Amino acid sequence: MYLNNYAKVIVNIGVTVEKGDLIKINFSSEHLPLVREISKEAYKSGAQFVSLDLRDSEIENDRVHYLKDEFLEVFPKSVVENELNYAKSGYSTITIVAPTFSDEDSDWGERASIVNKAKSIAMSPRRTYGMENHNKWVLVNAPTKEWALQVFPDLPENEATELLWKHILDASKSNEPNPELAWKQHDDILKSIAKKLNNYKFSALRYVSEKTDLTVSLVKNHVWLSGSETTKDGKEFMSNIPVEEVWTMPNKFLANGYVTTTKPVILAGQTIRNLKIFFENGKVTRIEPKHQGFLDFLQTDEGAGMLGEVALVSANSSIAKTGITFKSTLFDENAACHIALGQAYIDNILDGHLKTEEELTEIGMNRSAVHEDIMIGDSSMSVYGLLNQEEILIMENGAWKI
Repeated sequence: MYLNNYAKVIVNIGVTVEKGDLIKINFSSEHLPLVREISKEAYKSGAQFVSLDLRDSEIENDRVHYLKDEFLEVFPKSVVENELNYAKSGYSTITIVAPTFSDEDSDWGERASIVNKAKSIAMSPRRTYGMENHNKWVLVNAPTKEWALQVFPDLPENEATELLWKHILDASKSNEPNPELAWKQHDDILKSIAKKLNNYKFSALRYVSEKTDLTVSLVKNHVWLSGSETTKDGKEFMSNIPVEEVWTMPNKFLANGYVTTTKPVILAGQTIRNLKIFFENGKVTRIEPKHQGFLDFLQTDEGAGMLGEVALVSANSSIAKTGITFKSTLFDENAACHIALGQAYIDNILDGHLKTEEELTEIGMNRSAVHEDIMIGDSSMSVYGLLNQEEILIMENGAWKI
C-alpha cells in the first residue's frame, strides 16, 4: 500500500500528470516495484506513454573499474542526443535516486572522478535544458539496501530498509490522509516566506554560525523561489519531493568568507565530512582538509568552483527534526541552509529567459556542467539580509525571523 501512496504523490504532485502526457522514469534495479506503481498511476491519470530508463549502480561501478583507459574521458554523444530528444519531445521526467558509497582505494576514486567529469561535461546541455524548466520534472528518493545500512548501520538489513521507507513516506506526506491538501498547505507556507524575501530585495546575504562566516551578493532582480514551480508554458510541478528550501541566485563574482559543511558531501561514492571551504571574489580558493575527490570536482570547469545557488532552510523543518543525517543530498539539503557550487537556475532571475548569454554573465549568473549542494546550516546559524548598509535578521539559531 505504501508504494501506491508514494506513487500517487509522485504522479499527482510531482509531475502533475495530465491526459496525453509523455513520462520518462529514471530508476535503479531495486526500485522496479515502485516504478510499476508509478507507471500504473500515470496511465490512470491519462499519460500517453511511460518510458523507462534503468540506471544500475553495480553496472556503473563496473564501468569505472574495467573501462579501458582510453575511454575514461569519453562519453557517447548518442546518449546525450537521446536524452535531449526525450526532453525536447516534451517528456516529463521522474528520477528516482539513492546515494551510492565506496570504500575503495584512491585509484578507484580517481578513475570515478575522471568518468564523472566526462559525463557531466557531455551531459551539460541536457542539464541546462532541464534546469530551465521547459518540462515538468521531479527528483525523489527510494531506499536501497546499501543506503539503508549507511543510515542505520546498527539495524538488520530489512529493518533498516523499512525504517528508511518510513522516513521517506513521512517526508513526502504519503502517509497523510489527504496528501494533496497537505502539500498545498506546505507550499503556501514556503511561498509566503519567498514573498517576504522578494519584497525586501536584499543586495546580499550573510551566513554566520560557529563554523561559517560567508557574505554572498545576490544578482540584480533576483527571484526567491520555493515549493512548486512552473514550466515555461505555465504547468505546475514539484521538482523535489520533499522540499523545505527557499532559494535564489547569488552573484558568482561576489562571495567572500568561509563555510564549514554540516552534512556529508557524497562525490563519486566518496563521503566527505567536515570540509572548510574558503571563497574570495566568488571563487573557491582553499579547502581544509585537502580532499582529492573534491579538488577534482572543482576542476570540472570554471563554474564548478563558484556559486549557482543560495538556499535557506529552517533547522526546525520536518526532516531536520528527525536528527538523522540521511547521506542523501535530496534529504539533507532540506534539513539545513546550503549553497550550491555550479550551474544556476535561470528562473531565479526576473525575465531570465529573455536575456542573452552575455547579459546573464554580466549580471553574475553561473554556468557549469555540475550542480552540487553543500549543507552549511545548523541550529547555531543566523542569516542576515543586507539592504542599504543595514543588516536585517532573516534567521536566528536556524529559525525563521522574518
